[in-house]
Amino acid sequence: MEWLDYSFFDNSVQDYLVFAGLVIGSWLLAWLVGWLLKRFVIGRAEKTGSRLDDLLEGVGVRPLSLIVFLAGLRVACGSLVLPKWLDKVLMTGFMVAWTMLGAVFVSRLLKGLLIHYIQRFAEKSEEALLAQMVNMVRSAVGVVVWIVAGLFLVANLGFDVSSLLAGLGLGGLALAMASKDTLSNVFGSFTILVNGPYAVGELVTYMGHSGTVEVIGMRDTRIRRFDGNLVTVPNSLAPTSVIENISRRPSFRVLFKLGLVYDTPAEKIDRAIELVKQAVQAEEGTGEKILTHFIGFADSALEIQVIYYIEDTDRILDAQHGVNRRIRESFEKAGIEFAYPTVTVEGPGAKMAA
Repeated sequence: MEWLDYSFFDNSVQDYLVFAGLVIGSWLLAWLVGWLLKRFVIGRAEKTGSRLDDLLEGVGVRPLSLIVFLAGLRVACGSLVLPKWLDKVLMTGFMVAWTMLGAVFVSRLLKGLLIHYIQRFAEKSEEALLAQMVNMVRSAVGVVVWIVAGLFLVANLGFDVSSLLAGLGLGGLALAMASKDTLSNVFGSFTILVNGPYAVGELVTYMGHSGTVEVIGMRDTRIRRFDGNLVTVPNSLAPTSVIENISRRPSFRVLFKLGLVYDTPAEKIDRAIELVKQAVQAEEGTGEKILTHFIGFADSALEIQVIYYIEDTDRILDAQHGVNRRIRESFEKAGIEFAYPTVTVEGPGAKMAA
């Protein structure tokens, strides 16, 4: 088989056949690696319910297969005698390709791990800010990986990285100074996410504004006040502000006074106190603690103070309405009269009450 010894461009036919075999073998090996990952690793993870399959699918089998193929292709090229300029071009191409594929692989891997661990936290939290925070961190991870990959590639191509890093440092400092308020708001958003002083849909008093939290963004929180106006508060104020979360109180205290006419006998005062307690106990969503006392003599009434608690904070007004209506109805049936302000006017030979 003398034809195998024929030489073309400083390489024999046998050398070219070895090169072709290595290329085909590299392609087959890359295909086999991808098939094994899909069949045994990802497939088994799907059957066991593990989140490893989601992670590997997020990373992708293709970058790994291409890395294996390029490694085999580099070995194949090494089996040939090539001109120095061509060998240098090929080596540079392989380095660029490996760097880009490595950056893709590492970026996807870190993002997958990030999502994997944040999902555990998300299962215990219903914060609307979480999705925005995840997207921001994912983007930041991708940018950092590609910057490192770019610097690695530039250094291996023979360029001076120190001057480039110095320029990036000055530019980063200028960018940080220009975006100081933005970074403060992002830090405040992270504080809201971790500490959870409030969530979307809750009633809060924040920076003197009381209302319902409608949106928690990366920059600010939007509160719909009770008068209908929409207030936007920067998240940078959250770590240092006093935030009152009205929705998270265990109960709502109701305090009011009833005035009875001065000629109400003592037994009817006791009866009025008992009727008030019965009215509160009959209303759904109220607590067991009811404080009702005859507290004093006002200018025109005998005063009874009533304190009770509404545990179902979603129906505060309904509960108050029900209690007040029962008190009014029971007092009418018992013949207990409410007092109203009176003024005594004295005239010549007459005395009137108005």
